[in-house]
Amino acid sequence: MAKKKRQSVSETAASTTSARVESAVVEFAEDLGRLLGTAQAKADGWMNQRKSVTDQLTQIRDTANRYIQQLTGGSAAGAPAKRGRPAGSKATGAAKRQGTKRTLSPEARERIAAAQRARWAKQKGAKNAK
Repeated sequence: MAKKKRQSVSETAASTTSARVESAVVEFAEDLGRLLGTAQAKADGWMNQRKSVTDQLTQIRDTANRYIQQLTGGSAAGAPAKRGRPAGSKATGAAKRQGTKRTLSPEARERIAAAQRARWAKQKGAKNAK
């Protein structure tokens, strides 16, 4: 019977050692799961903060662009506003499409010339008065 007692003691020691190892592995797995869960929660929080900051910066950029367009009269930022009639407008487009020159009647030319002579006389009169 002595041999049976020795085997059962060694079996008991082995089962105790295996129970301790199993317990340590389970405890390690729980700690690792807790650690990974915490890391994931922090990463999710950082990504949400990053998205929030990106959204706020995008909103600021869009508002700034809208103000720039209002200040420049709708032209692109940095580009000077174009002067004159838009290309293809009715006022100049019809004559260009027909290939004809616009000519003034002799009466219209005389009225323009008379108005210019009056402006010159007024200007000369102001210079002579000084």
